[in-house]
Amino acid sequence: MARPVKILAVICCVLTATACSMVSTSPVVATRVPWLQEKNLSSALVKLRTGNETEARDLLEQVIAAEPLSGVTEEALFRLAVLRLREGGEKSLLRSQILLERLGQEYPETIWAKQAAPLASFLAEMQLQGTQIRQLTKLRERNLSLSRDNDKMRINLERLKKLDLELDQKSTR
Repeated sequence: MARPVKILAVICCVLTATACSMVSTSPVVATRVPWLQEKNLSSALVKLRTGNETEARDLLEQVIAAEPLSGVTEEALFRLAVLRLREGGEKSLLRSQILLERLGQEYPETIWAKQAAPLASFLAEMQLQGTQIRQLTKLRERNLSLSRDNDKMRINLERLKKLDLELDQKSTR
């Protein structure tokens, strides 16, 4: 009877060691362990509730980097896209847009993709407006440059007229 208890104890030790080694943040382990993705997502949600967006973002990135898991990856994509928006700037806008596009392509029938659709179109419109604003700024700068050039040409033309008049007056004398 003591022998089966020892074997059971060894098996428990091996299983415990295996389970502990599986709780790693390496992407290779995360791709093989779906429960770890679920755990990372729920941990990220807790981090969001407590206001720790940086750690939440890191956990969500681990979830989306791993093997896709239905019901988990799409939520992580959506939440990470929203977090990226809070960072501000054009890079963050582009990153959010890429995440939302991935969500729409890989999980088109999920609730998260349906919720992301208006946000994705809004971001696309914002990017288009940003492009138009940059173009308008360039046009305004060119217009100012041309106006300066026109003023210089006008001044030079007036000088030429004066010089021509002086030359005519000297030649008639």
